[in-house]
Amino acid sequence: MKAFVNTLPGVFDAIEASDEVRQAFVFAAWRNIAGEQVFERTMPLSVEEDRLVIAVSDKTWKRNLETLAPQLIFKLNSALGKPSVNFIEFRVSPNDIVAPVAATEDVTYGIVPPVELSVSSRRIRDESLRNTVLQAAANCLARQR
Repeated sequence: MKAFVNTLPGVFDAIEASDEVRQAFVFAAWRNIAGEQVFERTMPLSVEEDRLVIAVSDKTWKRNLETLAPQLIFKLNSALGKPSVNFIEFRVSPNDIVAPVAATEDVTYGIVPPVELSVSSRRIRDESLRNTVLQAAANCLARQR
């Protein structure tokens, strides 16, 4: 996963990203920068313009993460290679948090990434990286459903 995240800035610039692709990249970066303890208690829900919406398990985590938001935004934009998120909104929504075991499993059975992403991803020469990007997008779509 770290190798994938390290390539995000170059890949993000190389493809013409639709909103769904951009969201998949932001979600992948969140998973990397959040750290294991935070990731287990949060779930990215959406990216609306420059606002990332994150579900949190309870009010205490919401308050704590709100104080860390500037640092998280900096880390997130650094991982993406450009300022893509200017605000993180934390919402208490424990039902949206996926159990840690399920979060690491492949949830994309039967989910196909959008055609525009498949076409755009052909610009990624590294087949393994291309498949990782498509898998991240499919996981994002699966969570939305």
